[in-house]
Amino acid sequence: MVFFFALASGMINAIIEGRNLSGFVLPTRSAQTVGETVVITLILFIGMVGTFMLYNSGKSTDLKVQQALLIAGFGVLGIALLLGFILVSIKL
Repeated sequence: MVFFFALASGMINAIIEGRNLSGFVLPTRSAQTVGETVVITLILFIGMVGTFMLYNSGKSTDLKVQQALLIAGFGVLGIALLLGFILVSIKL
């Protein structure tokens, strides 16, 4: 799963083009650093945790646990989306 998320976040591009670039996040869409790849991979994992919480809320039989997992799942998923949008706004 880690390898798949790393590929989805642009690991190959960062390895090929991001070696000689200075800075953690570059404000350009044409280049990506290894640091950006790590951040995007972590954002994908945060989103996966939120989705897993939503999935588990559907399997729960206790109403309070179900509501807590729904709220937490949507909250974590929202945080992942917010972090992704912040990263995109820096890149643009």
